[in-house]
Amino acid sequence: MFGKKSAVGLDIGSSSCKVVELEVSKKAAVLLNYGITYLLPDAIVDGEIMDREVVIETIKGLFESKGITKRDVITSLPSKGVIVKRITVGKMKESEAKLQIRWEAEQHIPFDISDVNLDFEIVNPDVGEDQMEVILVAAKKDVVNSYVGLIREAELNPVVVDVAAFSVQNAFEVNYDTAPEELIALVDVGVEKTSINFVMNSASYFSRDIPAAAAMCLQRLQKDLGLSFEKAVDALKGRPGEEVDESKLMGIFRDFADELCAGIERTLPYLPPKMERMDRLYLSGGGANIRDLPQLINQRLGVPVEIMNPLTRIRYDPAIFEEEDPQIIGPILAQAIGLGLRGG
Repeated sequence: MFGKKSAVGLDIGSSSCKVVELEVSKKAAVLLNYGITYLLPDAIVDGEIMDREVVIETIKGLFESKGITKRDVITSLPSKGVIVKRITVGKMKESEAKLQIRWEAEQHIPFDISDVNLDFEIVNPDVGEDQMEVILVAAKKDVVNSYVGLIREAELNPVVVDVAAFSVQNAFEVNYDTAPEELIALVDVGVEKTSINFVMNSASYFSRDIPAAAAMCLQRLQKDLGLSFEKAVDALKGRPGEEVDESKLMGIFRDFADELCAGIERTLPYLPPKMERMDRLYLSGGGANIRDLPQLINQRLGVPVEIMNPLTRIRYDPAIFEEEDPQIIGPILAQAIGLGLRGG
């Protein structure tokens, strides 16, 4: 076991909790175990924990049912409580930047600085004219304390608290190669929201959430086609049943893809001028499995679209998936895998 570390990534979403246990070394990562369990409706709403006891017991039950005994976990915060800014500052050493960054944050963060935890990363040490680019992260203390406290109440120890968009990016970069100056859109389609992160040369240039998400599609399937929730979920995954009108079904999927693409297009003006267009787009999250979504996005945006598989370069015993398809489960675990990889 020399040189190998066991790491647990815990993704607490609005509708489910996902956990992965990885064995990480410099040469490779192995998925040892994973679990997904669903939360009761409204236990977490828009990143805010509404029913603390339900979430705590759900997490405890997930670890117990999967036999995960390691208590140290790596988790992420909901994007609502986090602001990420890419800023240009005068060139300085990292030790000097630690002192200067608080003042810089006061110019860019719309919160009282005393109410946030600050972190930063130098992503480009030389952008000319004696300047450098820094990614500034500000997390509201009340959100951090709420999530950290909840995880501790679940009898776990949060050793790292990450930003959700960065964890998906981490999973992507371990599994995929990109060309220099290639602009990648990482689109994580959740139940309540979709998170978009534009990445070039392993650096995030802009990230944001948009409201187009899987719940929107499910609601249309139930309302317009009269499907039960269970049958709507089946239709979403490409198993609609003979009684469903195919043309109406595809119309709903097309409308959702258009809404998603419109949200992505509204984000493009926030990118630097040199980034005129996306080169590739990768889908993750449970919504990535919505029927024909990659093709529908490709038709609208005209860029190659692929469902991200965070297990591409991660080894695993197929038996751990039992009757589940790793190609379907993989995108759902993208954030949890990216978190677990931080433990390497």
